[in-house]
Amino acid sequence: MRAMSIVTLLLALTWLAACGRRQPSQTNPGAGNRQTQGQPVKDPKVARGKAVYDETGCATCHAIGGIGGTTGPNLDGVGKKYDAEKLREILLKPETLNPNTVMPPFEGSEEDLQALIAYLQSLQ
Repeated sequence: MRAMSIVTLLLALTWLAACGRRQPSQTNPGAGNRQTQGQPVKDPKVARGKAVYDETGCATCHAIGGIGGTTGPNLDGVGKKYDAEKLREILLKPETLNPNTVMPPFEGSEEDLQALIAYLQSLQ
């Protein structure tokens, strides 16, 4: 029984650590989201935001266009659901949206935060 608890703890720690790892870009040419998988991103700020999304491992928990994890909410249409101010709040203090979240707060630069917000807003 103790071995099962240790294995469970190790799996949970590995999963949480993956949230901050750099992830390779994933593309899906058939996805229908604006500014997402398989389409070149024209706005440099949105392109940087996509890179921040990939580098920080957001897809470990979140899916866009059917690609990514299922632990966190699907981000398709998140740009319609939340304005920039609310996205900023969620990224910096995820527990304000869900007190039981395991999502870590964003710890990058202000420039990267603004780019990530621009990318998320582009997901219409």
